[in-house]
Amino acid sequence: MPRLDLHGLKHHEVENEVARFLERHLHSGLFLEIITGNSQAMIQESIKIIVQYGLQYYHGYPNYIGRILVVTYDELH
Repeated sequence: MPRLDLHGLKHHEVENEVARFLERHLHSGLFLEIITGNSQAMIQESIKIIVQYGLQYYHGYPNYIGRILVVTYDELH
């Protein structure tokens, strides 16, 4: 599963990093993982970009605390 770890980035860098990551893997048909840690600012910025791309995501599951799973596959195809 492709993974983007946002640790060490400044909040203002998150938007570009997440957008680049999504662009690179947008049509991969895989789940993507974005590691945000516990920073609410990182989580909110990441989700904002994911929503702009119209992608489904999962956040807050017990085994994925501090992580966002992004769905890049289309169930209809």
